[in-house]
Order: sequence, then C-alpha cells, then structure tokens
Amino acid sequence: MKQGPYSIELTPEELSLAEAMEFDPLTFRGDHQSFQKNADLAHRLMTALLERGGIPEHRVRFFTDPDYYPGGRGKSRKEGFERNGTSGDELLRHPNFLRYIRYFLHGADLPPTVLSVFAKAVEKCGPISSGDIAPLGSTARQLARIHRLEPKAAADEFYKLSLDLGISAMYAGSIRSSVQQLKPARLY
Repeated sequence: MKQGPYSIELTPEELSLAEAMEFDPLTFRGDHQSFQKNADLAHRLMTALLERGGIPEHRVRFFTDPDYYPGGRGKSRKEGFERNGTSGDELLRHPNFLRYIRYFLHGADLPPTVLSVFAKAVEKCGPISSGDIAPLGSTARQLARIHRLEPKAAADEFYKLSLDLGISAMYAGSIRSSVQQLKPARLY
C-alpha cells in the first residue's frame, strides 16, 4: 500500500505486516486460508499500533466515539460491530475492519490533488471558525464534483480529511453534510 501525505509512521515490523496485508475483503471470496492469514496479519499490526499508541487520537475516536460518527444515531462504529456480535480480537480480524485499518494507516482515501487543494483551502483559513465551514464545504463539494467522486463515499472521506487537518468533529460533520448534498454523477 502506497504511503501518502497523511500516512502514519510505522516501525519496520509494522511496515512489513502492512505490506503483506490485503485491504480489500473481496479478495478472499471462497479462500478461507488466505483470509485467515490476512486476519492474523491485521491482528498483529493493530495490536502493535495500539500498544505503542501509534494511531492518531482523532482516527481512533473516528471508530470508537459516537460524536465522531455523524448519522450513527448515538452509536460508534465500534458499537455497530459489537451489536453484531464482534468484539475484541475478533473485531481486529474481521474483514469489514480492514477499511478502518487502512484509514488508521493512511488517512482519507481521496485523490492526491483533492487532498492537496482542500488542505491548502483549510490552511488559508488560519484558525478555523464557524464562518469558514460553508466555504470549505463548498470547496469540498466542488472538488468531489470535478473529480466525479460518489457523494456518500466522498463525504465520509472529506470528514476524515477534515479531522486530519485539525478541524473539530462538529465542523467536519458540516463539511461532510455539504458534500452529501451532491447529486450522483450521471452515466450518460
């Protein structure tokens, strides 16, 4: 997996584990042995990262804190796994957890140009205030439109990027809502 501008520093052992992993759960359709091997790698990587506190706090809170889950109806993403009977080590091995590991390691999954342009827009604002949120939401929506990103997925990725750029969860949620207002691109 390619490092990006918001990727966290990994120890050599963690890097080796991450490079050996597959992050797309569909890769394992019908191949239980490969899935188990990947699940073991995911568990080892997450255990190492959690033990040393290697994941930024806002990324952990994205998964564990209901306030970081707009639309979560007062529940965290972690509670969603637990409600379905998956917790502890089992959660770290779950195929649907792979996308969270990817986020913990690399941040928002957006094209490099989008990351750069949005980060510059945030930087131009200086300390973020409520008056900056509508223009930043408009910038995010415009970037999603120009790059033909699927609105719901792009909204979640802009939320993650906003958190990485130091924007509060509440303001990041407003930017997310702004991107969600996009109409999906037509195929004709």
